[in-house]
Amino acid sequence: MRLAVTISMCAVLFAAVAAATVALSNTPGSFSLEAERGHTVTANRNTSVTVVAGDTAASIGRRLVANGAVDSYYRFELLALLLGWESRLEPGAYSFEPGLTTYEILRRIHSGETSPWRVVLPEGLRLEQVTERLVAAEVVDGAPFLAVVRTPPAGVVAGTLAELRPEGTSLEGYLFPSAYTFPLDGTAEDAVRQMLQRFDDALTPDLRNQIRQSGLTMHEIVTIASIIEREVVDDAERVLVSAVIWNRLAAGMPLQMDSTVQYAVGDSAEWWKRELSGADLAIQSPFNTYFASGLPPSPISTPGLNSIAAAANPAAVPYLFFFARGDGTHAFAVTFEEHQANVDRYRGVDR
Repeated sequence: MRLAVTISMCAVLFAAVAAATVALSNTPGSFSLEAERGHTVTANRNTSVTVVAGDTAASIGRRLVANGAVDSYYRFELLALLLGWESRLEPGAYSFEPGLTTYEILRRIHSGETSPWRVVLPEGLRLEQVTERLVAAEVVDGAPFLAVVRTPPAGVVAGTLAELRPEGTSLEGYLFPSAYTFPLDGTAEDAVRQMLQRFDDALTPDLRNQIRQSGLTMHEIVTIASIIEREVVDDAERVLVSAVIWNRLAAGMPLQMDSTVQYAVGDSAEWWKRELSGADLAIQSPFNTYFASGLPPSPISTPGLNSIAAAANPAAVPYLFFFARGDGTHAFAVTFEEHQANVDRYRGVDR
């Protein structure tokens, strides 16, 4: 019985493929998968199409033709059948640049590649570095994007958590680190809005409640998280560095975090200066936490979710100091004497 069903299914599949092959052989010109990979469509502009769950290759093909992305829905449908992709087309809002082949458009929909503009933004970048990556990927022009993030229009931040930040501050810290796909016809404001929405989506109701219960504002927590992101390599140390920051704030001590000075003195030649000089540490800046009390006025980088969670949930430890061991971890201390012993032990280690 099972053998008969299997034979029957194979016969149906063979018949479908044969029918597709015959149909394509009756279209003008010869057909081969190799030839299809070079069959350029007629679109000379950016086009788009939305694919929803349950769409057939035929319905998607007709939509593509209607939007000017391909010149033949029949070709699209039969090519999907021959490749075995007719039931494996991913939902999404797709953008296509001019000059693509039918095969490439089909491949993207099969793979779920909604746009050629795909950018990965890792944790710990500052606004200028985010801008550089987006410009390199040709998603935005640098000047308009920086203008939006430094002085965001009300419509861009409306309804997002970034709307709660202090007046006059930039969106530093709120452009969530993640992998993004940007539409071809999007603007700088569209890109910023997408990243702000990703930030909001990442913060679960539980985490938002933890932030509320911490006694600090969202902006203060994001600022602490941004420092943690720049200071920590070992994930287990995030809550420990968070504790140092919280304990120093409670004791009225300056934070004395090198990362904040790096932010203050950074420029396009070196956004995060590795070796800070005495002059760097003495710079007059609200971000120089060796002199300025309390937190910096705004975040210094894009913190990831783990750093934000650590900022809201510091470890219950009395540490006030930490010093790099040179292996990506830190030695923590409660007293200055303990800290000085760690400095003497690890200073000079290649860091």
